[in-house]
Amino acid sequence: MKTNYQRFLKTYNVLLSGLLAILGFASSCESRDEYGTPSAKFIVNGTVKSAETNMPIPDIRVTMTMQGDTSYTDSEGSYLVTDQWGFPADQTYNLRFQDIDGETNKQFIDLDTTVVFKDPEFSGGDGNWYSGETSKEFNVKLRPKK
Repeated sequence: MKTNYQRFLKTYNVLLSGLLAILGFASSCESRDEYGTPSAKFIVNGTVKSAETNMPIPDIRVTMTMQGDTSYTDSEGSYLVTDQWGFPADQTYNLRFQDIDGETNKQFIDLDTTVVFKDPEFSGGDGNWYSGETSKEFNVKLRPKK
């Protein structure tokens, strides 16, 4: 035999369940933003030349250390490294320039430096989470080893 307390709990549970179901359906009818993380593409490009002769240096390894992107300079000393998924705000990137081909280019002293994107302007965004891309030209002169 059910007591008054058991009937009260059963009625209370039914009412509470119904109220939560109505609230759940009501809140799901609102438009929601999509899930994701804001991102942007940051590009650093430039040339690497000899500090003594001002001639381009091919085959210099250029590494964007935090993002892991690596590139090598071409015959004209040009390079390009990219952070595909950077947060669309001010960014600072550590770049490392290394002469890894031994005696082929002579030998140049490695260079560790930073490139700063301050108040970057983006183009080509999709109007949602992807803000687009921005680039910065960063030219470098390496000193030969003595």
